[in-house]
Amino acid sequence: MLQKHTVLKGAALLTAAGIAGRIIGFFYRIFLSRTIGAEGLGIYQLIFPLYALSFSLTVSGIQTAISRFVSAKTASGDHGGARRIFHTGMALSIALSLCVSFLLLRFHALLAEEFVKEPRTSNLLRLLAYAVPFGSIHACINGYYYGLKQAKIPAISEILEHLVRLGSVVLLCSIFTEKGIAITPAVAVYSMILEEFFAALFSATALTIHFAAQPPLPPPVHSTAHYAGELLLVSVPLTLNRVLVNVLQSIEALLIPLQLRLSGLEASVSLSVYGVLTGMALPLVLFPSALTSSLCTMLLPVISEAQAAGKLSAITAAIRKLCLSCLALGICCFLGFFFLGDFAGNLLFHNELAGSFIRAFAWICPLMYLNPALFAILNGLGKTSQVLVHNLTGVAIRIDFIVFAIPAFGISGYFAGMLVNQLVTFLLAVHSIRKALAQAA
Repeated sequence: MLQKHTVLKGAALLTAAGIAGRIIGFFYRIFLSRTIGAEGLGIYQLIFPLYALSFSLTVSGIQTAISRFVSAKTASGDHGGARRIFHTGMALSIALSLCVSFLLLRFHALLAEEFVKEPRTSNLLRLLAYAVPFGSIHACINGYYYGLKQAKIPAISEILEHLVRLGSVVLLCSIFTEKGIAITPAVAVYSMILEEFFAALFSATALTIHFAAQPPLPPPVHSTAHYAGELLLVSVPLTLNRVLVNVLQSIEALLIPLQLRLSGLEASVSLSVYGVLTGMALPLVLFPSALTSSLCTMLLPVISEAQAAGKLSAITAAIRKLCLSCLALGICCFLGFFFLGDFAGNLLFHNELAGSFIRAFAWICPLMYLNPALFAILNGLGKTSQVLVHNLTGVAIRIDFIVFAIPAFGISGYFAGMLVNQLVTFLLAVHSIRKALAQAA
């Protein structure tokens, strides 16, 4: 009962923080779209595939591994092992993030020209390098708290991130306007650096206070190399999973404006359409997923513990509740976005195209909210390789539609690919979960 209360409390905190963060994020998106325009927003969005790839390389797998090991070792009473796992994971992540930052600083122009295919992103990628180490530190600390099933610090840091992002971009734009400096997408990257810095600073301060209140660490049972080996055994497959998926997702995202040109649009118009799609419509449609993503985050260690204890009924009950909650939310969002999409696009972004995209995304909402939950369940059951296969299949489907359908049917080809992708990955994930539960029975 105590564990259930802790999970629900943590999920509620993360949900509240997620909703608050996304509300603040809306004001940020609205301000940004009206300041740098749809084309500027499109240029800014082009750097996110590389940012996501950097995150995958440096910390995504390590964060999940920290969460899982801290949860398991704390449950067995090995608090010293939990802290040493965290310290080892943090050191690995910082080392990787510094390497990635160096590569971005050294090759930003080459990446902008050859990979992103938009020279105007060169300076943005250079600035992005300074955000990567802070983001890694913040993510590792969050992973430690998730493993303890303590969501307070991650929740506060998430809200702080969004407040700093919004406040800094407004302040910088005011300063630039007063000094007669042109406002470019770079202002948004400056705000990213500041948000990651302050989130990392807050989280590190909170963790230092937390450790100071704990009893001294007992002598280590294992060497640092042993803990590193444990971490790498779990984090490397997860990292490879996410890197492979993010490479394909990067190709997918960067192909959209290029293929829109082949459909007959001019370069500036294709960037504007891309900016409206990824910077206006999609963030609004994904807003309600804060309700489900936080619950998935808190349930992952619970499913792992239940599996280790052989409690199949607890796993089944958690899966059923999670899936029903996500599906119900998806159906409600379908109705809301379909009937109010045009109104929301005009009200929030003063953009009719955004409204059309929101209505198109509405058809995908039920599966769009359910599939991440299914993947989280598979990760909790230790089926990371199957998650990789399902993700790669989905991205491959989307890329096929982008390459072949967008030139023929315009942006409608993208939405068709999204629908087929979500349906196929849903069927694959359900089959894998049923198979895993049957094997555990």
